[in-house]
Amino acid sequence: MNFDSILRRLGLVRHKDLTAQLNFSRSVGKRLDEHREVVETLSQSSFFDEHWWHAGHLATQDDYLMRLYFMVHGKWPVDDPASGHRGFQRNGEYVRPRPPVLGQCRLPEFKVAKAGESR
Repeated sequence: MNFDSILRRLGLVRHKDLTAQLNFSRSVGKRLDEHREVVETLSQSSFFDEHWWHAGHLATQDDYLMRLYFMVHGKWPVDDPASGHRGFQRNGEYVRPRPPVLGQCRLPEFKVAKAGESR
């Protein structure tokens, strides 16, 4: 029995295997960026005026994708000030900023991380 078999029996998975699964057909960052692009496009129309409840659904989806991004990269998809460009991450990936129509991220672990940065 090899180490991976033991991990599977315990219900565990290697981080590299998790990352490979989550980055299926492009990366988690790319999926988050494309999600935000769709939200930006919808917000340029009257869509959210007529269907306001979808903003909440899309905000929850954005939070979910942010959590997956954190699981893969170990950091949140926020701007890297060192790059001098909005949206660029330290790993070189581009993830556009969260559209204002979605409001602030509501993940408790994100709120704790952001509170720690401001200290």
